[in-house]
Amino acid sequence: MEIQWTKIFLPEIKELIETKDFKGLRDFLRERHPADIVDILRELNPTERVMSFRLLDKNKISEVFALFEPIEQEELLKQFTEQHAREILIQMQPDDRTQLFDELPAYVVERLLKLLPSLERKEANELLNYPHNSAGRIMTPEYVDLQMDMTVGKALEHIRKTGPNRETIYICYIVDETKKLRGVASLKNIILANTDQLIKDIMNENVFYVHTTDDQEKAAQVVQKYDILAVPVVDNEDRLVGIVTVDDILDVVQEEATEDFQRMAGIQTIEEEYFRVGFTKRVSNRISWLVILVIAATISQTILRSYSGILNSIIALTYFIPMLTGSGGNTGSQSSTLIIRALATGEIKTTEWWRIILREFKVGVALGLIMGIIAFTIAAISLRQITLALTVGISLSTVVCVGNIVGIAIPLFFRFVKLDPAFVSAPLIATLLDATGLLIYFEIARRIFTIAAS
Repeated sequence: MEIQWTKIFLPEIKELIETKDFKGLRDFLRERHPADIVDILRELNPTERVMSFRLLDKNKISEVFALFEPIEQEELLKQFTEQHAREILIQMQPDDRTQLFDELPAYVVERLLKLLPSLERKEANELLNYPHNSAGRIMTPEYVDLQMDMTVGKALEHIRKTGPNRETIYICYIVDETKKLRGVASLKNIILANTDQLIKDIMNENVFYVHTTDDQEKAAQVVQKYDILAVPVVDNEDRLVGIVTVDDILDVVQEEATEDFQRMAGIQTIEEEYFRVGFTKRVSNRISWLVILVIAATISQTILRSYSGILNSIIALTYFIPMLTGSGGNTGSQSSTLIIRALATGEIKTTEWWRIILREFKVGVALGLIMGIIAFTIAAISLRQITLALTVGISLSTVVCVGNIVGIAIPLFFRFVKLDPAFVSAPLIATLLDATGLLIYFEIARRIFTIAAS
């Protein structure tokens, strides 16, 4: 709907630009939401985009700029004068500015930092000095803090005075003389309280917070678990230094999900956007796992060679190899995906491993029986050999059951040894189960045909 809406108004916007009706264009843009303005500007050529961008008022220009993708922001900055770039950077929220600097080349960041006033430059450097992907790196130091001995009346005056320059005023943080975090109070509770009440009497002392060096994913988990709009960030001495708001948490969730998907696909994590990643890096990020998988696949070759005798005598066994290996790999990939996601969201703990294994063993047996019956029926109808059909059916049942357990066990083991379970890629599990499936298939076939022959 948003794209259609933009295209409907695009001819009108183009006409305003061609007729040089800049007042009409300015009035049109100023009535729109920043997200809609971004969609509009993306439809314009670079010259028209910069010209239209400059028509925005100062309060909206930084909001619009922050919504562009990093590569688009970099292109815009190249076309701005230093004074214009300086104004935009000053107006940006500190966390948005840090995110921009994280994505830009170092030499560009160095140049932009010099454009900032000393106070903003110091603030930017402090945020950039926190570990990458930490809560400190994505926090904003712009929050409303109140003193414990303030009255509600004084607190409201303070909020009115400082609120316009803060990221959010809906949650206020109570600190003592040393800036240590002591509690929180919602704006609703402050407004509804008597003006002569003390803040310490209405604040909630049960505060959920993270440290500056904690992983950003922990901040996301706190926000999700306790359903709060922002999570306070404290230093090693429990002094409040910033907050992480829910809009930044959404970015973290998207980033972490993308990272997990890449790892599960056997790709080294890439933080840059697709078109910013060079050819060499694209190859190097994928080749390592592919080489590992090729080496792992040699196990299957060894198994096939070991059972070449039974293959030569019963060539029909080869017809069902793709079915066996494919089903095992698919089952393992399914179960590993489920368990990795459950571990990531905190739904399960590694201490419950025995319950998980037992639960998935039952599921594996059920899946195996269903798949085995189907495979038996297919083999019996197509080849009319009951012994071979029985071999295929029993083998597929066993492979599916084993594949389900393997797909569960490996991620649990990785979490137990303090490694990210997402490193267990689906291609790796599939490759390992190919070899396992072949071993099971040929061993069952050898035993069944030996019994049949006797």
